Amino acid sequence: MSDEVRFSLTVDGTSHEVTARWSESLLTVLRDRLGVRGPKTGCAHGRCGACAVRADLGDGDPHVLCACLVPAATAAGGTVETIASIGGPDGELSDVQEAFLAEGAVQCGICTAGFVTAATELLESNPEPTRTEIEEALYGNLCRCTGYGRIVAAVETAARTRRGEAR
Repeated sequence: MSDEVRFSLTVDGTSHEVTARWSESLLTVLRDRLGVRGPKTGCAHGRCGACAVRADLGDGDPHVLCACLVPAATAAGGTVETIASIGGPDGELSDVQEAFLAEGAVQCGICTAGFVTAATELLESNPEPTRTEIEEALYGNLCRCTGYGRIVAAVETAARTRRGEAR
Protein backbone atom coordinates (compact mmCIF):
# COMPACT_ATOMS: atom_id res chain seq x y z
CA MET A 1 0.00 0.00 0.00
CA SER A 2 1.31 3.40 -1.03
CA ASP A 3 1.76 6.11 1.54
CA GLU A 4 1.03 8.76 -1.09
CA VAL A 5 -2.10 10.79 -1.53
CA ARG A 6 -3.23 12.86 -4.49
CA PHE A 7 -5.17 16.07 -3.95
CA SER A 8 -5.83 19.51 -5.37
CA LEU A 9 -4.50 22.63 -3.74
CA THR A 10 -4.79 26.26 -4.77
CA VAL A 11 -1.69 28.30 -3.98
CA ASP A 12 -1.59 32.03 -4.63
CA GLY A 13 -4.54 31.69 -6.98
CA THR A 14 -3.12 28.82 -9.05
CA SER A 15 -4.64 25.34 -8.86
CA HIS A 16 -2.29 22.38 -8.52
CA GLU A 17 -2.70 18.63 -8.48
CA VAL A 18 -0.31 17.33 -5.86
CA THR A 19 0.95 13.87 -5.06
CA ALA A 20 2.63 13.73 -1.68
CA ARG A 21 3.34 11.33 1.14
CA TRP A 22 0.88 11.47 4.02
CA SER A 23 3.66 12.60 6.32
CA GLU A 24 4.84 15.52 4.17
CA SER A 25 4.25 18.95 5.60
CA LEU A 26 2.49 21.69 3.71
CA LEU A 27 5.80 23.57 3.74
CA THR A 28 7.58 20.67 2.01
CA VAL A 29 4.89 20.46 -0.64
CA LEU A 30 4.95 24.21 -1.22
CA ARG A 31 8.72 24.50 -1.48
CA ASP A 32 9.89 21.15 -2.85
CA ARG A 33 6.98 20.01 -5.01
CA LEU A 34 5.46 23.31 -6.18
CA GLY A 35 8.54 25.55 -6.12
CA VAL A 36 6.89 28.18 -3.94
CA ARG A 37 9.76 29.91 -2.15
CA GLY A 38 8.01 32.61 -0.10
CA PRO A 39 7.50 30.52 3.04
CA LYS A 40 10.90 29.76 4.54
CA THR A 41 12.19 26.76 6.40
CA GLY A 42 13.23 28.05 9.79
CA CYS A 43 12.99 25.88 12.86
CA ALA A 44 10.66 23.26 11.26
CA HIS A 45 8.93 22.98 14.66
CA GLY A 46 6.38 25.81 14.45
CA ARG A 47 8.32 28.05 16.77
CA CYS A 48 9.76 30.72 14.47
CA GLY A 49 6.96 31.64 12.02
CA ALA A 50 9.25 31.77 8.97
CA CYS A 51 6.93 29.33 7.19
CA ALA A 52 3.72 31.25 7.95
CA VAL A 53 1.03 31.15 5.27
CA ARG A 54 -2.61 32.10 5.25
CA ALA A 55 -4.73 29.06 4.55
CA ASP A 56 -8.36 28.07 4.24
CA LEU A 57 -8.38 24.37 4.95
CA GLY A 58 -11.97 23.96 3.91
CA ASP A 59 -13.82 25.60 6.78
CA GLY A 60 -14.18 28.94 4.98
CA ASP A 61 -12.17 30.70 7.66
CA PRO A 62 -8.66 31.47 6.39
CA HIS A 63 -6.05 32.03 9.06
CA VAL A 64 -2.31 32.22 9.46
CA LEU A 65 -0.63 28.93 10.32
CA CYS A 66 2.83 27.41 10.35
CA ALA A 67 3.09 25.37 7.15
CA CYS A 68 5.82 23.23 8.70
CA LEU A 69 3.31 21.80 11.20
CA VAL A 70 0.40 21.07 8.87
CA PRO A 71 0.31 17.75 7.02
CA ALA A 72 -0.13 18.74 3.38
CA ALA A 73 -3.00 16.30 2.87
CA THR A 74 -5.10 18.21 5.42
CA ALA A 75 -5.03 21.12 2.98
CA ALA A 76 -6.63 19.01 0.23
CA GLY A 77 -9.06 21.16 -1.72
CA GLY A 78 -8.02 24.18 0.27
CA THR A 79 -6.51 27.51 -0.54
CA VAL A 80 -3.10 28.77 0.53
CA GLU A 81 -1.87 32.33 0.26
CA THR A 82 1.83 32.96 0.67
CA ILE A 83 3.72 36.23 0.81
CA ALA A 84 3.39 36.29 -3.00
CA SER A 85 -0.35 36.91 -2.59
CA ILE A 86 0.13 39.89 -0.33
CA GLY A 87 1.64 42.27 -2.88
CA GLY A 88 0.00 43.58 -6.02
CA PRO A 89 -0.55 41.53 -9.19
CA ASP A 90 2.42 43.13 -10.94
CA GLY A 91 4.80 42.67 -8.03
CA GLU A 92 3.98 45.90 -6.22
CA LEU A 93 4.66 45.83 -2.51
CA SER A 94 1.72 45.97 -0.14
CA ASP A 95 1.36 48.78 2.37
CA VAL A 96 2.66 46.43 5.07
CA GLN A 97 5.71 45.50 3.00
CA GLU A 98 6.35 49.21 2.26
CA ALA A 99 6.12 49.97 5.98
CA PHE A 100 8.63 47.21 6.80
CA LEU A 101 11.08 48.78 4.34
CA ALA A 102 10.43 52.33 5.55
CA GLU A 103 10.96 51.38 9.20
CA GLY A 104 14.07 49.27 8.56
CA ALA A 105 12.33 46.15 9.79
CA VAL A 106 14.00 43.91 7.22
CA GLN A 107 17.47 42.45 7.49
CA CYS A 108 18.33 38.93 6.32
CA GLY A 109 14.76 38.25 5.20
CA ILE A 110 14.26 34.74 6.59
CA CYS A 111 11.57 35.89 9.02
CA THR A 112 10.10 38.73 6.95
CA ALA A 113 7.48 36.75 5.04
CA GLY A 114 6.09 35.35 8.29
CA PHE A 115 6.00 38.73 10.01
CA VAL A 116 4.35 40.42 7.01
CA THR A 117 1.80 37.61 6.73
CA ALA A 118 0.89 37.86 10.42
CA ALA A 119 0.81 41.67 10.34
CA THR A 120 -1.39 41.70 7.24
CA GLU A 121 -3.90 39.37 8.85
CA LEU A 122 -3.90 41.48 12.02
CA LEU A 123 -4.60 44.71 10.13
CA GLU A 124 -7.38 43.07 8.11
CA SER A 125 -9.18 42.06 11.29
CA ASN A 126 -8.15 44.98 13.48
CA PRO A 127 -7.35 48.26 11.68
CA GLU A 128 -6.47 50.06 14.92
CA PRO A 129 -4.37 47.63 16.93
CA THR A 130 -2.68 48.69 20.13
CA ARG A 131 1.01 48.01 20.60
CA THR A 132 0.08 45.09 22.85
CA GLU A 133 -2.26 43.67 20.20
CA ILE A 134 0.51 43.97 17.60
CA GLU A 135 2.96 42.18 19.88
CA GLU A 136 0.39 39.44 20.54
CA ALA A 137 -0.31 39.01 16.82
CA LEU A 138 3.40 38.69 16.07
CA TYR A 139 4.02 36.29 18.94
CA GLY A 140 5.42 33.10 17.47
CA ASN A 141 7.47 34.93 14.86
CA LEU A 142 11.15 35.08 15.65
CA CYS A 143 13.77 37.42 14.23
CA ARG A 144 17.39 36.63 14.90
CA CYS A 145 18.81 39.75 13.20
CA THR A 146 17.11 42.87 14.40
CA GLY A 147 15.10 44.22 17.26
CA TYR A 148 11.40 43.76 17.36
CA GLY A 149 10.89 47.49 17.89
CA ARG A 150 11.32 48.24 14.20
CA ILE A 151 8.94 45.44 13.26
CA VAL A 152 6.25 46.69 15.64
CA ALA A 153 6.84 50.24 14.36
CA ALA A 154 6.33 48.97 10.80
CA VAL A 155 2.95 47.49 11.72
CA GLU A 156 1.96 50.74 13.45
CA THR A 157 3.00 52.67 10.32
CA ALA A 158 0.98 50.36 8.05
CA ALA A 159 -2.04 50.76 10.35
CA ARG A 160 -1.76 54.57 10.24
CA THR A 161 -1.37 54.47 6.45
CA ARG A 162 -4.50 52.35 6.09
CA ARG A 163 -6.41 54.82 8.23
CA GLY A 164 -5.13 57.71 6.09
CA GLU A 165 -3.21 59.27 8.96
CA ALA A 166 0.08 61.03 8.37
CA ARG A 167 3.17 59.80 10.24
